[in-house]
Amino acid sequence: MTAHAHKSRMSLSISARLVLSTAGAVILVMLGFIHFFMMHQKETILAQNERTMRLMISNISSALRTIMTAGYAQIAQEFARDIQRNPAVLNFRILRINGEEAFQDNATIREVNHRLGEEEFMPRDQETRLEVLAPDHPALRKVLESGQIITLMEGQTNDHRVTYLAPIERIGKCGKCHGSDPKYRGVMMITTSLAQAQSDIEATRQEAVVVALIALFFVLLLVYLMIRGFLITPLSRIRGAMVRVANGHLEERVHVPGHDEISEITVTFNEMAKRLLKTYTGLQMEQDKLSTIIIGAQEGIVVTDGQQQIVLVNPAAERLLGKDFDQIRAAGWENLVDDPDFLRTFVAKGGQDMPNLLVFNGRALKIHAATITATDQSPIGTSIMIRDVTDEKKLEDKLRELSVTDALTQLYNRRGLLEVLEKEIKRSQRYNHFMGFLLFDVDHFKKFNDTYGHDQGDRVLQAIGRVMREYFRKVDTPCRYGGEEFCVVLPDTSPKGAYIVAERFRRQVEAMVVDNLKVTVSIGVATIPASEINKVDDLIKKADDMLYEAKRNGRNQVRMSVHLEDLESLNQEV
Repeated sequence: MTAHAHKSRMSLSISARLVLSTAGAVILVMLGFIHFFMMHQKETILAQNERTMRLMISNISSALRTIMTAGYAQIAQEFARDIQRNPAVLNFRILRINGEEAFQDNATIREVNHRLGEEEFMPRDQETRLEVLAPDHPALRKVLESGQIITLMEGQTNDHRVTYLAPIERIGKCGKCHGSDPKYRGVMMITTSLAQAQSDIEATRQEAVVVALIALFFVLLLVYLMIRGFLITPLSRIRGAMVRVANGHLEERVHVPGHDEISEITVTFNEMAKRLLKTYTGLQMEQDKLSTIIIGAQEGIVVTDGQQQIVLVNPAAERLLGKDFDQIRAAGWENLVDDPDFLRTFVAKGGQDMPNLLVFNGRALKIHAATITATDQSPIGTSIMIRDVTDEKKLEDKLRELSVTDALTQLYNRRGLLEVLEKEIKRSQRYNHFMGFLLFDVDHFKKFNDTYGHDQGDRVLQAIGRVMREYFRKVDTPCRYGGEEFCVVLPDTSPKGAYIVAERFRRQVEAMVVDNLKVTVSIGVATIPASEINKVDDLIKKADDMLYEAKRNGRNQVRMSVHLEDLESLNQEV
């Protein structure tokens, strides 16, 4: 999925969520309102039904009182049957205060006839005693004690029935037949149906739902149009502009009229895009410069990302390594010079205590590798610089060779001698090895210059240098110390060996003829540690002393800084 498609889908999702969340809030409010309205209507209908029933009970009670006080007690039972036939009344009974149904036996008739002293009322041919409520029934006791109408079994709505108990109060006229006690003569028990009330409630609920749905539709439509006009459309414009800016069209601008928050966001976005375009233009210019530098650089450059995947290889790196980009990337940065351990260790140590010069692909390469870190020091990649120093190294070696080589004899000069002596003395001390040092000059060299000229003197010096290069070992270091003085460093050579080497070399020079001229040399020999010398100057001084001793003793001879037994026998052996 492209970035544009992803952002578009996300924007639509935000718009949909905004509409849905607003619609949900409106629906919740409407549902709450509908619930409140229906509950209120339900309570109103039930209260109206309650008032109607209480009014009906009051009317029945008044009618029954009128019948009884008029002396028509015999028609009270028929009156009760008439009420029972009312469709709204499911059950109607007149109870005595002990819970028995009245007008079903002759008990009250006998009591009244006895009180009146005559047969005022005719007894019933059939009588039945029916206990409807127990004498101690809580509802019966409550209605007789309070004198108020109470509801019995209220809340049983499965069959939509409710029962009312109403006291029948004794009035003055009742005393003639029933006496003065008790206060209430009985209780009316009426059971009525709530079916009609429930039907009214259901009808009201349906009407409320229909009205609410219609209102909800128009409210949601209005909310949607408002959200679309004030939010979705402006935000879609801004989103589209952001997508185009993200795709590189930094000149994109948005116009949203008004002075609200959306317009302020638009102004901010336009300003941001303007600054981004300016920054991008500057960065593009710098990138072009950097790209030109990287591509045109003679040094190889390899860069990785945070996952250590190679992301940049310039042409110089391909040329120096002898590999193309695909090969370098496939092998990984650790294998640039086919030595993963070297590069990993170099990066880990930051180049500390690591050689930065190696030979690869027939070239002397100088390597520098380092981890690139963010401001919080977290690694974001690795940078490797590769420089070809082959010509520099050759020139450096050549310059070094020239700096330590005597131009006339092609031997080490005095500077080279001092470096070699310093190193060999330390090595001799570290490993407790012998080392010999010869210092000699040409006997009567001044006569060669004065008699035959300086050119002849130079030829003598060159001949001696040639003999030194041919005679001494490769590990030895023959040097021109200065003028007609020469010296030789002899590693791992004992005093006896140094003497033998010096004597043989003296004899070889003695046998040499340069332009029909005989040449001899006087040699002074010093050794360590036999002479207990541990400094360069001391070693040279000791050999120089032996040289002058040889000169004082007649020249063309070797003198040692240490005493050797049976020197004559040793000379014969040589």
